[in-house]
Amino acid sequence: MRKSMVWSAVAAVGLSLGLTATPAAADPAAPAAVQSLSPDVQQVVDNLPAMRARAEARRAELGLADSPARDALLAAIDPTQYECSSETPPVTAAILPDVASWTFEQRLAVLHVLLFDIAMLDGVYFPQSGPLTYGVRGEFTHTVDKTFRNLKRFWDISSADIDVVPAHGRIMLDSDRNYRVFTVLYGADPAASRVSADLVAHELNSAALGYGDLPVFTFNAYASPGGEDVPGYGLSHRRITFGDGVLKGFARVGLGDVAPQAILAHEFGHQIQYGEDLMNSDLPAPEATRRIELMADAFSAYFLTHARGESMNWKRVQAFGQMFYQLGDCGFTADGHHGTPNQRMKSALWAYGVADTARPQGFILPSLTFADRFTARYPQLIAPDATS
Repeated sequence: MRKSMVWSAVAAVGLSLGLTATPAAADPAAPAAVQSLSPDVQQVVDNLPAMRARAEARRAELGLADSPARDALLAAIDPTQYECSSETPPVTAAILPDVASWTFEQRLAVLHVLLFDIAMLDGVYFPQSGPLTYGVRGEFTHTVDKTFRNLKRFWDISSADIDVVPAHGRIMLDSDRNYRVFTVLYGADPAASRVSADLVAHELNSAALGYGDLPVFTFNAYASPGGEDVPGYGLSHRRITFGDGVLKGFARVGLGDVAPQAILAHEFGHQIQYGEDLMNSDLPAPEATRRIELMADAFSAYFLTHARGESMNWKRVQAFGQMFYQLGDCGFTADGHHGTPNQRMKSALWAYGVADTARPQGFILPSLTFADRFTARYPQLIAPDATS
């Protein structure tokens, strides 16, 4: 999954919370309304426009993906920000929390979580101490570890320096880790970052916000190429960061047996693209991104269905694809366009056919050969859904 919704102004945020930007003007009938805020919370509100602008600019620089669940929750908090009218995918609906009872402070904290992708970016850029587990209770650890070993064995790229790490929402209960994301990665003002970091840690430490582990907070997976200079930490590593929320979401819709492998294989496909210089393209942003994402879908499906990969039944992979490929796709002009659901499914089906007809039986195509075959097939994969 690979930029982001923008608030028109802090006043719009305030209105969506049942408040205007000035607490004294709050509607007393609104369930989230309060008549006054503590000085610290008021400072967070006052700082929000600058913090929001910093977050959006930095996310664009990093090329961070939108999470459909993130966007849906932002829309619930601020319903003026819908970008398309498509139905909410079932997996997204399965993890969206009921925000009606949230206090102003809780909503403000969640805005920071979603704006800054705190838990995900902590995983992408900072050292992670072990033992590393996947899922809120570690329930996906064995599957993720085994699949990652299989991927590194299956594909012919140099992968010894690629790590996979979890993104746990509960790390945001640590104010210092929030502060580190705000200041080191986003370059936000230290004083503003401190009050926001404390607010997030305090408010997430509640049952209403899942003690930080609401699935929507980490509903993503992200492949990073490494090599970025992180002030005070040196160069970042080649890494796949796997959010607990995306694992939980697909488990809730009955796909917990295939989603960890499929999503990890998709993100490993991006690592193949980084390693083999397949990311570079002269195409405009939406088309370049679509090509990259459809190729990663194909890498994933090839590995999942190949006899020497996960050797999964195509119908099970297809069931996951029908759910997964609904995510993140509202228009051909968006820089993060992943391809339509039909295009994504066709890419996966094509890859399954390549795996199923491998000769000699069990032969694994070199990654560059597979990429070349995908490129040759690409016009047919996108033709039915391409804009005129």
